[in-house]
Amino acid sequence: MGKKRGAVPIGNVVADILARKGLGRQEATLELDRVWNKIIEKPLAEITRCGQIRRQRLEVIVENSTAMQELTFRKQELINLLNREIPQQQLKDIRFRVGTVHQKNK
Repeated sequence: MGKKRGAVPIGNVVADILARKGLGRQEATLELDRVWNKIIEKPLAEITRCGQIRRQRLEVIVENSTAMQELTFRKQELINLLNREIPQQQLKDIRFRVGTVHQKNK
């Protein structure tokens, strides 16, 4: 005879579905973008984009090396601000890299 299973809380079912569809990750990315744009001044926010968080390190794409250098100087300050705004992440590092932030219209 197999094991009897009890009722599964609906929150667990919904969380599982969201995780499988990647929707939880999308929400987390939107929240991260919102916080990033809140702590970064407008000119820099327009030329940067948050990437993924892996092993407590956030990747940020920056349109040019001059902006990347300025952000690198402010790295620890930015980590502290992000950790204050999103304490569940507890970032330890930010990796900046030059790349395309916005798709250009053709």
